[in-house]
Amino acid sequence: LDRLTPRVVSRTGSTSELRTLTRWAPANSRLSVLTDVRWTFTDDVLELRIDLEPSAGWDMVWPRLGVRFDLPTGVDGASWFGTGPLESYPDSLRAARVGRFSAALDELTVGYARPQESGHRSDLRSLTVRRSGADWLRIDTGPDAAGRLPGFTLTPHTAEEVDRAAHPHELPPSTATRLYLDAAQHGLGSRACGPDVWPAQALAPRAASLRLRFAPG
Repeated sequence: LDRLTPRVVSRTGSTSELRTLTRWAPANSRLSVLTDVRWTFTDDVLELRIDLEPSAGWDMVWPRLGVRFDLPTGVDGASWFGTGPLESYPDSLRAARVGRFSAALDELTVGYARPQESGHRSDLRSLTVRRSGADWLRIDTGPDAAGRLPGFTLTPHTAEEVDRAAHPHELPPSTATRLYLDAAQHGLGSRACGPDVWPAQALAPRAASLRLRFAPG
């Protein structure tokens, strides 16, 4: 999974739509994920639809399934309508409630002694990203065919940078604010002091989709 590289299969466009089909796969492997990304702009509304389809043969769990946007470093917080106020994953949703919440960027993730995954908020309906203290970008979401809503993580570092750091001081200087919008997430479990993720909350490879609408904040 840490060696996935993209290959553009096709790209078509018009004055109001851009569609790109991309195959993501590691070298020397038949395993892949096909992403169908469609941007449309009609009546001054920018929409994004992403469909993700894994190939046959995957025999592992995935950490997440979605898309990452790299935003400017001036992003300093967010407000959202979804679950909160703290993080929530498939196996910790009962500790969250649906409502409207707001937090600064450094409050959206957890400062563990060893950097690790944190900060995901589930069942997102709408997200407004703040930049330099003012609302800057709004993203509204829609459910997929099964009625599932995506979640989001807003953090100064990529998942790869967090994985490589054994201590907080080993995290590199932030070059962008990373916004993850995930159609699905693997559960966290309690492996440090208890059982692994229960099978019902494990993310088995599967098809997924995202429906997003963008507007100025």
